[in-house]
Amino acid sequence: MLQSNISLQFIFFDGEEAFKEWSDTDSLYGARHLAQLWGNEPYTRGTQDRTTQLDRIDVLVLLDLLGAPDPSFFSFFPDTSSWYRVLINAEQNLSSRGQLERYSSGRPQQSYFKKRSMYAGIEDDHVPFMKRDVPVLHLIPYPFPSVWHKQSDNLDAIDFTTCENLNKIFRVFVAEYLHLRV
Repeated sequence: MLQSNISLQFIFFDGEEAFKEWSDTDSLYGARHLAQLWGNEPYTRGTQDRTTQLDRIDVLVLLDLLGAPDPSFFSFFPDTSSWYRVLINAEQNLSSRGQLERYSSGRPQQSYFKKRSMYAGIEDDHVPFMKRDVPVLHLIPYPFPSVWHKQSDNLDAIDFTTCENLNKIFRVFVAEYLHLRV
């Protein structure tokens, strides 16, 4: 892909939760709809080329359950491990330059992005895209935050220092993806 052809799209999914019981047909409504739509929509209309909008996705980066203090992220998929390493390096570089604040819980400095891979089998908005062979970088803390699906999952559960640290790391990641000097 030519550098000049790179663009970012921000997609905000809705309708993840099941109405009755989680299944392939009762969950991930927004993601399933978009994956199907883009999988059937030709990139260039009126040509013999079978490239779809979905084929144009270099990597789907899914950010989910962010904001709680002390998150741990892992590389879930081998085909995007190189992109995960960009996040590890961004965090290390920012930390070594004193650009990241310590964890708000007062623990010694530690990393968000663990240098480990794992299989978690997490069903999330990436699944409909992954089933259509789109490379996925799934950034979700594991284990999930303790407030997940509870009444206490509100503004009080957000750790703004963690959010700012992640913001800086993701900004470096995007700049590197776009081949910008950081």
